[in-house]
Amino acid sequence: MKYYRYITLLIVMIMSLAWIAGCGLVKVDPEKDRRRVVAEVDGDKILKGEFLDLYNQQKVYWGITEDIEKSEQYKDFIEEMKKDILEQLVERQLVKNKAKESGFDVNDGYTEKAREDLEAQIKQYAEFLKKQGEEEKTDEEYYREAREVWEGQLTSLGISEEEYIEMLAEDLMLIEFSEKMLEDVEVTDEDIQAYYLDNLMKQKEDPTLIQTAEVQLYRPPGMVRIKHITLPLPSSEQDEYNRLVQEEGQEEADKYLKEKLEAIKPKAQEVYEKAIAGESFESLIETYGDDTTAYNKDEGYVIYEGSGMFIDEIEKAILEMKENEISQPLESPYGYHIIKLYKILPEEEFSIEDKKEEIKTVIIEDKKNDRWNSLIEEWKEKAKIKKYENRL
Repeated sequence: MKYYRYITLLIVMIMSLAWIAGCGLVKVDPEKDRRRVVAEVDGDKILKGEFLDLYNQQKVYWGITEDIEKSEQYKDFIEEMKKDILEQLVERQLVKNKAKESGFDVNDGYTEKAREDLEAQIKQYAEFLKKQGEEEKTDEEYYREAREVWEGQLTSLGISEEEYIEMLAEDLMLIEFSEKMLEDVEVTDEDIQAYYLDNLMKQKEDPTLIQTAEVQLYRPPGMVRIKHITLPLPSSEQDEYNRLVQEEGQEEADKYLKEKLEAIKPKAQEVYEKAIAGESFESLIETYGDDTTAYNKDEGYVIYEGSGMFIDEIEKAILEMKENEISQPLESPYGYHIIKLYKILPEEEFSIEDKKEEIKTVIIEDKKNDRWNSLIEEWKEKAKIKKYENRL
């Protein structure tokens, strides 16, 4: 992981695990044990409670059960994970100390920004609940539901909202400190030229690299740009289909899927008929589609053989379509998909001018990471650090 991003890890993991994984974390260790010192950085103590909070989050993230934790098979993995977490906490304390030396401290400005960010996150989650909801609720009801989920997760973590705000405010302060330390990092034209030539050659020699490339410099033939309207089955029916596949077999699952798709087929046909009658496809996405992101409505998605966005049968159908063609409703275990193919993309080698800003962003990110890691190592060498790994 790119280290200078770690300063937001604790907060991000609290949010993502609370809302995406939906799991509560219950502290079961006696308070006395939580107050044990597991590390010191220039005299500042790191308590076991801090370690346990992050360790428990990591266990949820990796799906580590009590049985796995006690298993001899995973002993080395667990020990390394504990050491890594302790090292992260040591480095965070080191950064906090350096920030303080440079005049950075949590103030009312950071706290207010933290409150605003938390409020935005809760509203974002409310929007997620609204899109996933199968009941008619008002925006205020979805907001209250999102806040209740959030408050419940804070309770299970054993911290108050004010304590969380303090953590988030500190995180914002550390981000600003890191940006200050890295503000003189620059990218030269020579850097951009070298990156362009090296990566262009690699992508042309092996086009599969394009799928994960930070900057696409070459486009092979066989790519198309589409937008889609997806009318999903209820999540409970998708779950039941997946259960049947696992427990009853594909044949039983397919029978169940066919029955459930029939129930939403009239709506899919209605949307399709509106699309071929000339109604704005983007408006139909907004009104009926499951994916109403700006990306789908504005740019659309690039599809190619093996792109993996849709099941193989739908992907194959898309690649056989003509420009401006709208597909019949296509079935999948997710629901119905109505696709519009906007453009068959030609093979293209993008110029350095086309990609200059994207390349610059990637290079400056890499340079900042290198600089930050160097600073961390430099600070470590000068700091007095003690770690008590036997207490973990």
